Amino acid sequence: MRMIVLGGFLGSGKTTILMKIANSFIGKGNKVAVLVNDIGEIGVDGKTLAAEGYNTTELPDGCVCCSLKSELQVAVRKIALDIKPDVMLIEPTGLALPSKIKETLNDSEELFSDMPRFDEPEIIGVVDAVRFPVFAAKKETFVRQQLEGSKAVLINRIDVASAKSLADTEMWLALNVGKVPMYKMSAITGEGVKEALEAVTHE
Repeated sequence: MRMIVLGGFLGSGKTTILMKIANSFIGKGNKVAVLVNDIGEIGVDGKTLAAEGYNTTELPDGCVCCSLKSELQVAVRKIALDIKPDVMLIEPTGLALPSKIKETLNDSEELFSDMPRFDEPEIIGVVDAVRFPVFAAKKETFVRQQLEGSKAVLINRIDVASAKSLADTEMWLALNVGKVPMYKMSAITGEGVKEALEAVTHE
């Protein structure tokens, strides 16, 4: 079983991208389950995904890398045993650190003796090319930690980002994230989506 954690700030387009990733895996014959962690009174993302027909589980009112660590482990085990997916996609709140979630997921194998084996969890970072330079300037340490360990970074919303904002985003990522593959895309117009999805879903 593959596990993919999609990290990024609220409004970066994670849910839309997650659905595209799920559809790509499904199109290749994989069974997909989605675990969503919303903070707020209404779990909009979870309801959206469920309405689209995905196997969706919600963990509301908390952060999966903080107060909901045990709940995350229990939910992952239940999904793995009940749904038996080929791929589990995890969309945490924009306040979460995917690297911490990865640690929690790895710990679950030791915590539960009946936990099905899974591959090393993968982190995919999603950034909003419009607002990212502002976030990076104000919350540099947090942004760096949020993207830590990413297998790839998807630079979304290139259809509405200015040339300067996009260039600043690429420059910051190149200086702070290292030699991680980056894919410029627009989840709305479809530009660059095919290449990004292939990078995320390939074996």
